[in-house]
Amino acid sequence: MQASRTSLRHFDGPKVAYVLPDPGIPAGGTKGASVHVDALCGAMVREGVSVTLYAAKVSGPLSADGSEDVTVVPVDVGPVRSGPDGDATRLEAARRFFKIVGAALDTERPDWIHERLSLFAGDGAAMATDRGLRRVVEVNAPVADERQAHFTLHLVTDARQAERDALRGARVVAVSGPMATWALSMGASDATVVPNGADTVGLTPVRWVEARRMLRRELDFSDDLTVVGFVGSLKPWHGVELLVEAVAAASRHGELGLLIVGDGPQRASIEAAVRTMPSSVRPVLTGAVPSREVPRYLAAMDLAVAPYLPNDAFYFSPLKVVEAMAAGIPVVASDFPPVRELLGSTGALVTAGNLGQLADVIYRLAGDPDGRSRMAAAGRARAVEGLDWRAVAQRTITVGLATDTVMSESR
Repeated sequence: MQASRTSLRHFDGPKVAYVLPDPGIPAGGTKGASVHVDALCGAMVREGVSVTLYAAKVSGPLSADGSEDVTVVPVDVGPVRSGPDGDATRLEAARRFFKIVGAALDTERPDWIHERLSLFAGDGAAMATDRGLRRVVEVNAPVADERQAHFTLHLVTDARQAERDALRGARVVAVSGPMATWALSMGASDATVVPNGADTVGLTPVRWVEARRMLRRELDFSDDLTVVGFVGSLKPWHGVELLVEAVAAASRHGELGLLIVGDGPQRASIEAAVRTMPSSVRPVLTGAVPSREVPRYLAAMDLAVAPYLPNDAFYFSPLKVVEAMAAGIPVVASDFPPVRELLGSTGALVTAGNLGQLADVIYRLAGDPDGRSRMAAAGRARAVEGLDWRAVAQRTITVGLATDTVMSESR
């Protein structure tokens, strides 16, 4: 285990060990979870915290402002296979991860551990307790339920027990109200809701005017074409195929551009759907792009859509929504409580899965540039006021510094 970067700053403030046991969330990766880790680490550094990131997988350098001074430590957990043996190798990898990191913390002695809740990763509480270290668990999803619902999970009992072990008696930072409630039901001692954030300085709209012009020319979008966009992974519940249908329907009243930025398991079906779109739509699918490139793709859009499908247990704090707000792009999104709390009154909410409603809103806003400008300004102001990564880091640090040492009784 060797650090891939050593901080160049001199830190007089607290030290945190950011613990990322999930090999499916690579440090330096392009997926939303990787961006979250990168941005939060960088923001904590900017707040004067010395951050060491222990990651089960590292795919590239961190890129967020401040993350150049994060010490990234790859943790070699061995091969993690897919297929029938995948769960067993993930379970063993998680156990190995905490043994290796625990040995490192014997020397490093951070002021607290910030652990992202991950599949099969139940040994973090014991690791912290054995060393008398404070620990905060970051909860972004009910990981076992999510894995079972959308992928394959064979060792269900082990996965659920690991969640209970990870959360019993822990202080939690949760990305949404539903996640805070769930964590408490799993035995957490308390839970603070801290939604996802955005780099509101880096996404300042005036910075991207020329980038917008150049990218739209590159993508063959004319200056007067209204471009509807989506940024994120192409997973079933994100509703991108519904968005394709809605844009096709809305384009019967005038030409539209469709810009889909991201990759994922639904890519083939989305590409097939795009091929059937009418000639009144100019579609572009970019595939995955580096996180540093996302701002210029957002700048090329006139309307950003988060078309989530119906979900009785919606728990996300959508990064795509906050980043569009920060970039001054008006947002249309499915109406779920966590999304409503992010947008306030600044965006357009539609019933999840309602094709006609989504198409109507896209059509209406495509023909109302003044209305889009008002929405964009209101969303940008809301993001700057309370959804910047700095605010997220400040609240997260407050929880970390207030956390009592984990007691052995919580194990």
